[in-house]
Amino acid sequence: MTSTRGIELILRRDGERTVLCAPLVGRLQAAAPKGSVLVAGQGAGWLLVLGRARQLLVPQGVEGRIVSTPPAELSAPVGYGEVVYQLEALEPGAAVVETEAPTAHGNLCVRAPHAGRFWSRPAPDAPAYAAAGTLLTAGSALGLIEVMKTFGQVAYRPGGALPERAKVLRVLVSDGMEVDEGTDLVEIEPA
Repeated sequence: MTSTRGIELILRRDGERTVLCAPLVGRLQAAAPKGSVLVAGQGAGWLLVLGRARQLLVPQGVEGRIVSTPPAELSAPVGYGEVVYQLEALEPGAAVVETEAPTAHGNLCVRAPHAGRFWSRPAPDAPAYAAAGTLLTAGSALGLIEVMKTFGQVAYRPGGALPERAKVLRVLVSDGMEVDEGTDLVEIEPA
């Protein structure tokens, strides 16, 4: 599986609601949950199209709270123009708070520092660097990113929204998956 740059959701208006639709045929993954706030330029899940993961982006001029329920499936099929999110306008004066690295589920995540192929373990028979429940501090190894047969370690770097100590909730990408710079790799919470 390879990944490419993001693609904007299709914007439609339905009365007072904003409707965001699939820009291509594919499988929707990591959909944002009901109640989440979406703002222009934000990632809002992934669309797997012919083996390529494309991040779905909120179009310019859009902000609102999701009122639709995401699909029950982890990888739900969607057709071109099919509704992905229905948004209601934010209350007047509502603050939109953005952290540096939220996932679609509202938790924090560590993102890929550059593009390449992600590996969660140093060798096929070795344990993963970080699995659910692993405690992280500055410099803790999370995985490797391979570029042209050269492997670079991805380490936890607290700062901004990322706490000094964190606990891994789950690894978001599979071994051997190609990732872009900024791809969510590991979902965490403060420890």
